[in-house]
Amino acid sequence: MANQPAITIPEVETSEFDSLTTKYLPYLREIQRKLFILLCTVLLSGIIGFAFYQKILTFIMNIFELKGITLVLTSPYQFFDLAINTGLATGVVVAFPLFLYYLVGFLKPALAKKEFQVIKNMLPFCLLLFIAGFAFGTWVMQFVISIYSETTASFDVSNIWDVGHFFAQTIIMGLCMGLVFQLPIILTILLKLKLIKKAFVIKNRKIVYAAILVMAAILPPNDVFSLCIITIVPLFLFELTLLLNKSI
Repeated sequence: MANQPAITIPEVETSEFDSLTTKYLPYLREIQRKLFILLCTVLLSGIIGFAFYQKILTFIMNIFELKGITLVLTSPYQFFDLAINTGLATGVVVAFPLFLYYLVGFLKPALAKKEFQVIKNMLPFCLLLFIAGFAFGTWVMQFVISIYSETTASFDVSNIWDVGHFFAQTIIMGLCMGLVFQLPIILTILLKLKLIKKAFVIKNRKIVYAAILVMAAILPPNDVFSLCIITIVPLFLFELTLLLNKSI
C-alpha cells in the first residue's frame, strides 16, 4: 500500500479566546456577585418572613372582611407550608427594588446618556406601579370574597375555606398583578428608546389583548367577575400608555 499522507490537525488559536475571556470575565464576575447579593437578600428577608409569618398573615386577614367565612386547616403540616409561602413572597417583594437597581446599573454601559436617563426616570413609577398592582390584586380578592360570602349567606350556607389555598391565591394574585402593572413602564421605555414603533404596537394591539386575556384566565380566582376586572384594568393601562406617548 502507498504511504498515506499524514493528517495534520491545525493548532487551536487560543489568543482570541483569551482576549474574549479577559474582556468579559470582569463583567461575568460582577453579575455573579450581584446575583449572590440578590439571593442573600431573598434568603434573609425570606427568613424574616418565615419567622413572622403569623403577624404577616394576621395583617392580611385584617385587610379582608371575612364575615361568614371560616378558614380551616386541612393538614397538620399546613402551618409550615404557610410559613414557607409567606417567606418566599416576602423575599421577592423586598428584593424587587434591589433587582431593578442592579438591572439599570448593568444596562448603563450599553446605553447612551439620554437613554439611561429615560430608564432612570421610570424607576420611581416602576415601584409605585408594583405597589399599586399588588394592592389591586388583593382588592380583586376582597371583591370576589364579598360577592360570594354575601351570596352564600343569603342562602344560609356556611363558607369553609382552606386557609392555605386562600393565602396562596392572595399572594400569587398580588405579586402577579404587581408585575402586570409594569406593562406601562416597559412599553414606555421601548417606545422612547425607539426599540419598537408606536405604529407597530397599534397595528398588533390584538396580540396584546389576547395575551392579557390569557393571563387573566390563568390567574386565581377563576370566576367571571375577577376575569372581567383583571382583563379590563391592564387593557386600560395599555391604551393609556399609548395615549400618553402620542408624541413619539
